[in-house]
Amino acid sequence: MKQVAVIGGGASGLSAAVTAGKMGAAVTIYERGPRVGKKLLATGNGRCNLSNRFCTIDRYHGGDPAFIRPAMEQFDLQSTVKFFGDLGLMLTNLDEGKLYPRPLQASAVLDVLRMEVQRLQVDTQCSLEIEEICPTEEGFLLRSGANSFSADTVVLAAGGEASPQLGGTDSGYRLLKKLGHTITPRIPSIVQLKTDMATIKPLSGLKIDGRVRLFTGKREVTSQFGEILFTDYGVSGPPIMQLSGTVSRLLYEGKEAVLSLDITPELDQKSLYFTLKSRMYSHPERTLEEFFVGMLPKRLGQCAMKAVSLIPLSRKVSELADRDLWALVSKLKDWRLTVKDTNGFRNAQVTAGGASVAEFEPQTMESKLVPGLYACGEVLDVDGDCGGFNLQWAWSSGRLAGLSAASK
Repeated sequence: MKQVAVIGGGASGLSAAVTAGKMGAAVTIYERGPRVGKKLLATGNGRCNLSNRFCTIDRYHGGDPAFIRPAMEQFDLQSTVKFFGDLGLMLTNLDEGKLYPRPLQASAVLDVLRMEVQRLQVDTQCSLEIEEICPTEEGFLLRSGANSFSADTVVLAAGGEASPQLGGTDSGYRLLKKLGHTITPRIPSIVQLKTDMATIKPLSGLKIDGRVRLFTGKREVTSQFGEILFTDYGVSGPPIMQLSGTVSRLLYEGKEAVLSLDITPELDQKSLYFTLKSRMYSHPERTLEEFFVGMLPKRLGQCAMKAVSLIPLSRKVSELADRDLWALVSKLKDWRLTVKDTNGFRNAQVTAGGASVAEFEPQTMESKLVPGLYACGEVLDVDGDCGGFNLQWAWSSGRLAGLSAASK
């Protein structure tokens, strides 16, 4: 019976183990943490956004996004839905194509995977870190301290460095590097951003829908729409998380990253100007502090006013000049924030960068340098957008690696 070792008990590792087990292999999962799937429980705010109906290649990044095509085509969305359906997990489709378990609990996803692992008699070794992978004539020898374990083939699914408190680690990169693989620089992705706070310090905790554009120099790189969350260090929220991978790459390259917030995306500049002018004429007796009441959250309106005018907020609206109105229009449509840093790996959901995919076969996930060694998931230089794309890559790459390792 084929002996398959899976290093890492996260999403891609569990996918690989279940697939190899169904192929009739004797599978052992080696997990450095006290239990498998810990990081999975935290995904999707505890609800586990496990895939997305719009998993196209343009939602993925890395050295060669086209590398994902064979795995994603062989184990596509429909295959993933069937895979979990066969395990007894029903899915539900929420906003923006996001797929969740019907109970809206990440524990439901982990439970069906663990039950299948148990049914297939997969051996799970937790609190055990593999420190070295040694190719032999018969297969592989895996070393952990004074202990060693043999295997015919190995699937490396050790994940990335994001969220170390949930099990994120660089151990997979170290193992591959020892075997001669190239490891590209790793940076945090799907993470909050630290910005200059001069104009937004009083807004911590405030949420507002808006459009966020990302600039480097005068060039607009990309944009996102959604709920922006102001924090005591900068900004967060879905559109920020979507942009964060690109921001992280710009900062790593030493380039400037500037966010432009459009607080009133439903109005163009001219319409916003006449809206403000109408408010000024309709309620001239109101103070500047009250000018935006009913239009914007109170703190946001006051911050915008302070940012463009030196007139005390206790003064009357009637004292606003035309240039003040246009300055307010400019601020609300193009509120600039310079990004200083990301919130780091501890707060990141995904690692961008990793093992170079040029050194792996996309049709099998097998190493071109070490026959019989396969890699999948976050340890590879592949990262997806926020919204279930990274977990879909974990399921697809894990299943292809498990299938290949069991059938080699």
